[in-house]
Amino acid sequence: MKHFFLLSLLLAAAITNAQKNLLKNAGFEYDFVNWRGEENGALSIYDKKTGKNAALINQYTGAEWRAFDQIVSIPRNTFAIECSAWMKTDGVEIQKEDYKAAAVIIEFTTDAEKKISSEIIGNAKGTTSWINYKKAIKVPADAKKIRIMLALAQTNGTVFFDDIKITTLSEEVFLKQNP
Repeated sequence: MKHFFLLSLLLAAAITNAQKNLLKNAGFEYDFVNWRGEENGALSIYDKKTGKNAALINQYTGAEWRAFDQIVSIPRNTFAIECSAWMKTDGVEIQKEDYKAAAVIIEFTTDAEKKISSEIIGNAKGTTSWINYKKAIKVPADAKKIRIMLALAQTNGTVFFDDIKITTLSEEVFLKQNP
C-alpha cells in the first residue's frame, strides 16, 4: 500500500509539472482543424516528423505570402512563453531579404487582435532536413493573445511544419534559461 501511495504521488507530481501546449491540433493530426489558411497548403502523410500528418506550403511561381495561423489566449499571469516547431524545407529560393524565407513567427496581440510585437522563432532557405526551432520570449505587458504563423514568406519552394508547441514559462524558469 505504501508503494502504491508513493507511486501515486510521483505520478501526480509528473502530471502537475507537465507543460500544456496552448495550441490545438499542433501536429495536424486532425487535418486543419483549429488552423486558418488551409487554402494556402496541404497535408503530407509521407513527409512528416511524427504522427500521421504534417502541413506543407508549396509555391513555384509568384513568391507570394502564404501561411497557416492560429490564435490562442495567453493564460493570466504568464511571464513568458516558449515556442518550438519542427520545420523542413525543399528548394526554398534564396532572396536578398532575410525575411523572404520559410518561417515560424509569433505575434503578440491585444484582445482585439491588434499587433503589439512579433518574433521570428525560426526561418530557413534552401533545402534542410527536419530542424527543431525553439525560442523563449517574455510576454509584453499588454498582450492578451498569441498568433502563430507558419509561412512561406514571399519566396518559392516547399516547406513542411509539424509538432508545433507553445507553453508558458514562469519568471524563474525564463530567467534561468535566459540569464
